Amino acid sequence: MSAASLSPYRRPPPIRGRTEELKAIEALITAAADGHGGVLVLEGPPGIGKSRLLTEVLRLAEKTGVRALYGEAFEYQQTVPFFSLFMATLRADPPVGDAEALRQLGTSADLRYWVVRDLQAAIHAVASQLPLAILLEDIHWADNATLLALRSLAATQPEVPVLWVLTARTGAGGPAVRETLTALEREGARVMRLTAMTPGAVADIVQDAVRASADPSLLRLADKAHGNPFLIAELLRGLDEEGRLDVSSGSAVATGDTLPRRLRATMQQRLDQLSDTASQVVRVAAVLPDRFSGRLLAAMLERRPAALVSAVEEAVRADLLIEDGEQMRFCHDLLREATRQSLPQSLRRAMERQSASVMLDMGAAPEQVATQLARSAEVGDEAAIAALRQAAQSVGNSDPAAASDLSKRALELQPPGDPRRGALVAETIVLLNRATRYDEAERLAGNTLSAAHAPEEEAEILLRLRTPITDTTTRHIEDNRRALQLPNVSEVTRARHQAWLAYNLTMYGLAGQDSAAADEAAAAAATSGDLESRILSGVALACLDCANGYARRALDRVEELQAVTPAGDMTAHNLAACHLANLLAVVGRLDDAATLVANCIERSEQERDGMALHIWALTTGVVQVAAGRLSAARAATERLPTPDRTGSTFVSAMRIFTLAEVAARTDDRTLLVETMTEASDAYFNG
Repeated sequence: MSAASLSPYRRPPPIRGRTEELKAIEALITAAADGHGGVLVLEGPPGIGKSRLLTEVLRLAEKTGVRALYGEAFEYQQTVPFFSLFMATLRADPPVGDAEALRQLGTSADLRYWVVRDLQAAIHAVASQLPLAILLEDIHWADNATLLALRSLAATQPEVPVLWVLTARTGAGGPAVRETLTALEREGARVMRLTAMTPGAVADIVQDAVRASADPSLLRLADKAHGNPFLIAELLRGLDEEGRLDVSSGSAVATGDTLPRRLRATMQQRLDQLSDTASQVVRVAAVLPDRFSGRLLAAMLERRPAALVSAVEEAVRADLLIEDGEQMRFCHDLLREATRQSLPQSLRRAMERQSASVMLDMGAAPEQVATQLARSAEVGDEAAIAALRQAAQSVGNSDPAAASDLSKRALELQPPGDPRRGALVAETIVLLNRATRYDEAERLAGNTLSAAHAPEEEAEILLRLRTPITDTTTRHIEDNRRALQLPNVSEVTRARHQAWLAYNLTMYGLAGQDSAAADEAAAAAATSGDLESRILSGVALACLDCANGYARRALDRVEELQAVTPAGDMTAHNLAACHLANLLAVVGRLDDAATLVANCIERSEQERDGMALHIWALTTGVVQVAAGRLSAARAATERLPTPDRTGSTFVSAMRIFTLAEVAARTDDRTLLVETMTEASDAYFNG
């Protein structure tokens, strides 16, 4: 049988063994065409046929007049916010949404959460004219911004004619992937978990490929593919290559009972069968992103693109590489991974580091190469450290947990004794705290402070170590005073500690000390020109105004601070917003307070800022109490875990205030006793 007889069909062969799945897909497409939306998740192991079912979705969509949009996730793009979602919408022809506006929002720390709203409006506007099917493939590799957006965008809305179709590899991806899939299924998504083909379906697949009746000798070999369509196709190609497939008189017979070399051979052996240049092309391709351009491949090989034409064609003929639009990729992830594993680990790591450098030189953003850098860089790699730090700050706007890992990796690469280590430790602590990895942040700070360090390094770490959730106000004050006693601390760092000290003294209620400290902090902030210092000293002065009966003046002061565009660490800005909500409630502007809190919660959810979410949940309780909605206030407050650390923290004070008010107004003696006990413990423990 000739190799040509097993070449790809001009039309895909029939889908076998998926009768129920096909019926469900057709029903969902028909529903979309009739004006009803839905969500479909195709889940299964590699090679099981997820992509083949997607082609059926595309075919049916075209047949029924549903416009299909396609996006795909890639392992190396996991740190690029909204990559998969923008691929499906903004790169469509015509685009769905304002591409320039959405990209600007997507890279803005304080506006990114508006992406979901704007994109949802754009999708609904297009769907009102023509039903949509939005296909996102391999979401187990999706960036967290896309995953979070999907929970809102793909939430089942039957009245909107948009069908979302997602594919995911079983067991792949991090917690965010599982959380998203679980949330979608809970909201009504149809989840199809694809399993191995039945023996009857395997026989049908074989007979479709050979265009003849399959002899038992052939079916026995096909059974060794364990019902995986991709492996069945590989087996048939291997038999054909070795001349072991005889088709005559309408019957296909296999010679021998061993698997073809194509399946038995290691990837090393398959590569050895190629020319030296083609083998090198495939090996280098395995360390590049999932999809790569000919320009990138040529740059890695230090060759002109034209010089690679024959080698690339050979790799394509060997069913290793395939064209994908204007780029290339491996025919299957299994082949790519096998090729990677065929390389010595040290060489693979060096090649991956080289690919990151080449991509940066070609204009890639640091977050686009962060995965390669984290896996391949070695201690002292200055370029990798700088790129990982930059990527962490960018990714931190939407995924502090992932950003924390990038920042920690940059720390691991930084040589001991590097004078810039303090700043990097401080950055990492901020990200860990936003990801609510408080114990990890404290261990990192403790280990760093216990070693020899410069005064500036110590002051920077002390500035970021404490949080409003985990540490008492007295601990904050002690750290601020400790830092202010250090010599040779920069003007900005000193101004920030003065501002935090003033704020913490105000929160602690140290009359006399707080007023003087606030005035000194405001003067230092003005001299240094530092925004964080200005915000914190301003909030401290506003708190003093309010305590002295000047609530309107305090409100004006904080509203002015809140209008300033935030930059750097968001903790000060979030605290200012929190105090603004409280002041709005104090002066009776309850609707404005509730709107502010709701907007801040939404932004914190989009940015996955767990620390901010905790604070805003408690602020919700305070505003609800002021509005007289006592049951809602209690529910919002008790929904959060009880503090597991003793002492008076910022959030414990908010919690105690809310529950005490609820207890007093509802005459709940049990709650009042519990709250007073908690307040007593907090007081005696600082």
